[in-house]
Amino acid sequence: MAILFYIRYENLSTSHPSFRVYKIREHDQILQYMLHENLVHIVNESMEYPKYNHYFMLDESRFSFFRFDVFLTSEKKFTFHDLKNIIEEKCQATKKHNDIDGERIMIYIDNVHVNGEDKKYAIGETWEIFFRLYVVFLNKKSMNTLNSVYGNLFKIKNITILPQSFHTLLFLRNNLKKDNFVLLYITENSCKAIKIQNGFYHSVETLNLGMSALKQMYKDNGIVQYRYKTYDFIESNPLAKGLVKDTLQFYSELFCKRFNEKKLTWTDVIVISPITKNVHFIETFNEQYKKMTNNYVVPFHHSTMLNTFWKIWEPDDMDAVILMNRDEKIRNTLLQDSEKSDSHDLEM
Repeated sequence: MAILFYIRYENLSTSHPSFRVYKIREHDQILQYMLHENLVHIVNESMEYPKYNHYFMLDESRFSFFRFDVFLTSEKKFTFHDLKNIIEEKCQATKKHNDIDGERIMIYIDNVHVNGEDKKYAIGETWEIFFRLYVVFLNKKSMNTLNSVYGNLFKIKNITILPQSFHTLLFLRNNLKKDNFVLLYITENSCKAIKIQNGFYHSVETLNLGMSALKQMYKDNGIVQYRYKTYDFIESNPLAKGLVKDTLQFYSELFCKRFNEKKLTWTDVIVISPITKNVHFIETFNEQYKKMTNNYVVPFHHSTMLNTFWKIWEPDDMDAVILMNRDEKIRNTLLQDSEKSDSHDLEM
């Protein structure tokens, strides 16, 4: 049975680089595995499957993000040529003024208003036209890595390069109706805080507070055994609860301190990480965060609005699951078997 899609999700780490790989076959067969390799190895491996669709979900640090509010007035109909000229003008000025050394990898437009009314498209409209233009550049080093294998990346139609959180950003923004929040990814060795402002990427910060740091705190406080106990067990054991809460409070205080230093506070925080299974962590982090602001810390690893394609997913699969839902080609392939009409959706 042919493999139709490869999705490679990067965990960028200087000491432990890795990729979560999803192979999507016909009739909703999804295979998952980890490759503890860097981008060069992953790109070379993809050449073994030249006929398939390849998706590279790369770390946001490889990209530069820009948003423009475009307002114009014209008696003539707005054309695709007009739009192309605006895009080229904005991109050239942006590369010059911001010393961008990469290439434009993605553009998209939303929030279109014509004469004060919402519209789906600006093309063909006249008079007062407003829209938001988003441009994403991939840095030169990453581009060179890809081009060294593929030749000219832009000439190959079956390769899609994405910031990891791109579809998650759009999904949350559109469904929560929120333009400002922080996406917090906590991995084993580090964590990444992505500030979303006015509906797009504002900044990406790396914090040295991965799950390994918390594990060390448990060890230092002599409560390693309680890392594996259930919420109910810890709640019923006053001594365990006190020790666990004290440890998590210290961990949460460090988060809040770093958040304040990086100017990430005063907005809701959405956490994507295996640590969200630790209810005590979410409770303690929320308590500490609310001392600084009236906003919330929310775990995100479920949604009734996402099809899970008859699989059980881990919290750190969410970016890939959202891509599978939002990409029409992938979704249609996974749902083509009509006999499996029961979608076991997750709950948020």
